[in-house]
Amino acid sequence: MMAERSDMPAEIVQEPLPDGPGAAAIFSAALFVFVLGLLTFLAAAAEGVSDWLNFQDRVGPLSGKTTMAGVVWIVSWPLLHLAWRKREIPLTPVVVLSAALILAGALLMFPPIFQRFEP
Repeated sequence: MMAERSDMPAEIVQEPLPDGPGAAAIFSAALFVFVLGLLTFLAAAAEGVSDWLNFQDRVGPLSGKTTMAGVVWIVSWPLLHLAWRKREIPLTPVVVLSAALILAGALLMFPPIFQRFEP
C-alpha cells in the first residue's frame, strides 16, 4: 500500500468552458444558409439582383450567391466569437433561432417556392 503524497492535489477541478464560441459557430452557419436562400429567392424574383450576382459569366448568379453568403459567414463567425467568447450564452434560443433560419433558408432555395416569384 502506497502512502498518499501531500504535494498532490486531492482532486483536479476543471472549470467548464464558456459556450459562447460554440453558439457563435452555430448561429453564423445558420446565417450562411439563410443568406444563401434569400439571395437565391431574390435572384429568381428580380432580374437586377440576378445580374448583380453574376460575378462569373460561366457560373452565372450562383457565383454571387455563394460568394456573398460566404462573406456573411466568414465575417459573422469571428465577430460573434469575439463578442461571445467568454460568455455563457443560453444555447436553447440560439439553436431554435438557428433552426428557424436554416429552415427559412432551405425553403427559399426550394424551386417550387422561388419559381412562383420569377418575372
